Amino acid sequence: MKSVCLNLFLSLSLVFGTSAAAEEKLPNVVLIFADDLGYGDLGCYGATKLKTPHIDKLAAEGRKFTDAHSASAVCTPSRYGLLTGEYPFKANGGKGLWGPAPVSSPLLIDTETETIADVFKSSGYDTAVFGKWHLGFGEDRNEWKEPLRPGPQDLGFDYYFGMPVVNSAPPYVYVEDDRIVGSDPDDPIVHLSKGSKQKPTAITPIPPEAAQRSLNQFGGAVEAHKLFNDFEVGTTLAGKATDWIKERGENPFFLYFSTTNVHHPFTPAKQFQGTSECGPYGDFVHELDWIVGEVMKSLEESGVDDNTLVIFTSDNGGMFNHGGRRAAELGHKINGDLLGSKFGIWEGGHRVPFIAWWPGKIEAGTVSDQLINSVDLKASFAALTDQELSADQQKDSINMLPALTGDLDKPLRTEMFMTPNKQSHMSLRRGKWMYIPAKSDGGFGGSKPGQHAWGGAAVANLVNTPNNEIEDGKLKPGAAPAQLYDLEADRNQTQNLYYEHPEVTQEMDAAIKAARKEAGAGQQKPGEQAAAPGRAKGKGPGLATYDDFEPVGDIRYSFETGTLDEWKITEGKFGEAVTAVPSLTRRKSEPFARHGGHHLSTLVPGDGGPLSDLQTGVLQSPSFKLVGGKASFLVSGGFNERGLYVALVEAESGGVLIKEGGARDHKMRRIEWDVSKWKGQTVRFEIVDRLEGGWGHLNVDDISVEGELVSAPEEK
Repeated sequence: MKSVCLNLFLSLSLVFGTSAAAEEKLPNVVLIFADDLGYGDLGCYGATKLKTPHIDKLAAEGRKFTDAHSASAVCTPSRYGLLTGEYPFKANGGKGLWGPAPVSSPLLIDTETETIADVFKSSGYDTAVFGKWHLGFGEDRNEWKEPLRPGPQDLGFDYYFGMPVVNSAPPYVYVEDDRIVGSDPDDPIVHLSKGSKQKPTAITPIPPEAAQRSLNQFGGAVEAHKLFNDFEVGTTLAGKATDWIKERGENPFFLYFSTTNVHHPFTPAKQFQGTSECGPYGDFVHELDWIVGEVMKSLEESGVDDNTLVIFTSDNGGMFNHGGRRAAELGHKINGDLLGSKFGIWEGGHRVPFIAWWPGKIEAGTVSDQLINSVDLKASFAALTDQELSADQQKDSINMLPALTGDLDKPLRTEMFMTPNKQSHMSLRRGKWMYIPAKSDGGFGGSKPGQHAWGGAAVANLVNTPNNEIEDGKLKPGAAPAQLYDLEADRNQTQNLYYEHPEVTQEMDAAIKAARKEAGAGQQKPGEQAAAPGRAKGKGPGLATYDDFEPVGDIRYSFETGTLDEWKITEGKFGEAVTAVPSLTRRKSEPFARHGGHHLSTLVPGDGGPLSDLQTGVLQSPSFKLVGGKASFLVSGGFNERGLYVALVEAESGGVLIKEGGARDHKMRRIEWDVSKWKGQTVRFEIVDRLEGGWGHLNVDDISVEGELVSAPEEK
C-alpha cells in the first residue's frame, strides 16, 4: 500500500504540478545522527576538555535546543523511533523494542511502514543512508546470505553504505546497498556456530584503551574483512557521504548520516589521536567534528549550502564504558551535569544535543527550550515538503518545524513517553514533571573497575551528579519505590519528589499503564504473537504470549536481544542457549508460549541439527542482592530434583534456596516464587540440566525479580 500511495503522489505531481511550497526550490536535508554522543560532549554545550569548532559553528549560525531527546536511551529502539515516528514501545505488535538488535536480527521495521525516507521520496527526493544501520536485514532471521533484503532500500532509501550492525559487534565488513563490499562467492561470509571448526577471519588489532569490541563471529570473506579497518571507518564514511552529495545534480536530496562516532571502540584516524585532553574518547569526538566539517564543506562546494537544512543530534546519551570513565577521570563531563547515562531513564540517557541550521530560515545564534523528541522529525519533514500525513502515518510524531524556524512562546509538545533498556522503567514526561515508575535508572548496572558498562548510582558517584537517594555510589536503603522530578526547577534530578505529589505520580503511573495496554490492544488476539516486522503475515502458527504480565521487579531477563544478557554457561555446552526456535519439531502447531521472540533453551544444538535432549550443562545469571519478595519466570520441559531445574541459589556458597521445573510439557507455564525470607541476601538464578533422554531439557523465559545487580549487564 505504501508504494501505491507513493506512485500515485508522483503521478499526480507530474499531471497537476507541485504544491505551493514546492514551487520554490525544495530544500535539501542532511540529518547527522551521532552515536552515544552525550549532552556535554560539544563545546557549544559546555565541553572544555575537547574542541568541536565545526559543530559549534552550526550552533552559532543556527539554533541550539536544550530540551531535545532521543526516542530511546538505547541505540536500536532510538533508530526505530527516528525513522518511523513511532515510540519504540509500540513496535512489534506492542511488545516493543528495548535492547540492541543482535547480529542475526531480521529487519525490525515493517516494510509497509512509512519512514522519513518515504516522506522525502514522496516529494521526489534522492535519498541515502550512510554509516551505522543496526536495524537488521532479512526476514525471520538474518543468515547473512546476499542479497541482504529486506533492508534500507525497502524503507525508502535509494542507496546505503555503512556498518551493518555496530562498530563493536561483527560482522566487521561494509555493506553497500544489499551486498557485502568485497564479497566473493568462492569465499562467502559464514556466521560461525559455537564449537565450529572453522576459525573466525582476522580483524584489525586495537589497543586496550580503545575499550570493548566483541570477537569476530564470522569466517570467510577474507577480502571483505581486509577492506574494513577500525581506524578508517570515520574517514571512509565521510568520503562516501560527501561524494554522494557532490553527485546529486539538480534533484533535492535527503542524506541520513548515522556515524559510528563516538560508540566504542574508540578508534579515531591517526590525525586525531592524542589531540584532545580526555583520551581516546575525546579524540573520537574530534573526528566526529571533522566529519561534520567535511559534510558542510561538500555542501558549500556543491553550491547548495544556502538551501539545505542540516540537523545534528545523537541516538542517546553518553556511555561510561572504559573510555568514557577515563574521559571523566580527566575532567570531561560526557553528559554535562545531567544525572544518568546511556541505556538508563535518567536525563543523561536521552537528553541529547540537537542543532538545526538553515541559512536565511533559522535565526543564527538562537537557543530554544522547546521539548522535542527525535520521533518528531517525521512530521516535521512532512511539513517541510508540504505533505499531510494521515494519523496512521504520523504515529507519535509532532510537527516541530515552527520550533525549528520560528520564535514560539508556547510548547508544541507537552508530553512524551521515554524508554530505557528495562521495560519496568518506561517513563512519562508531562510538562515539567518526569515520572519513573521504579527505582534507579533501568540501564547498565556495572560499578567495578573491570566491568565494561557502568550505570545507575555508580555513574552518579563517579561524575558527582548528586541525588537525594544516592549515597557512596549506591541507592540508599528505603529509597522511594518510584521517582518524580520537577525538571523546570531541577533539570539535573537532584531531588526525588515522589512522596510530595501523590496525585501527580498516580495520574502519570496510570497513563503509562494505559499506553502500554493500548499499544497491544487491537493488534493481536489474546494468545497470539504478532508477526515480526517485515515478515509475511499469517506465516506459521501464532505464539501464545504473556504481554499483560507485569514484571515483579526491576531486574528482568527476556533475552529479546538474542544474547545471553550476561548470563554464563558455567558447566557443559549448549549450542544455541538463546534461541528463536518456536516449538518442538513434532509440535509445530503448538508453540512454546514464550514471552517474545527468544528464550533460553538447553534443547537447541545450534548447528542446524535436530533438537536434542542430549545437551547438558548449567546456565548462571549475574548475581544480585535480593530486595523484593517475589520472583517469576516461564518454564517448560521436564523437572528432576537432582538434575533438571530452575533454581535461586546463594551466590557465595551455591546452595539452592528454591527450585522448580517444567511439567513434562512443551508449553511454558508461569512460576511465581515467594522469596521474601531471603531478602538482603546476594543470590543468582541457575538453570541446571544434567539429564538426557525424554523431557531432559528446559525452556525458560521472562525472568523477573526485585534486586540490585552485583555483576552488571554489558552492552552487546
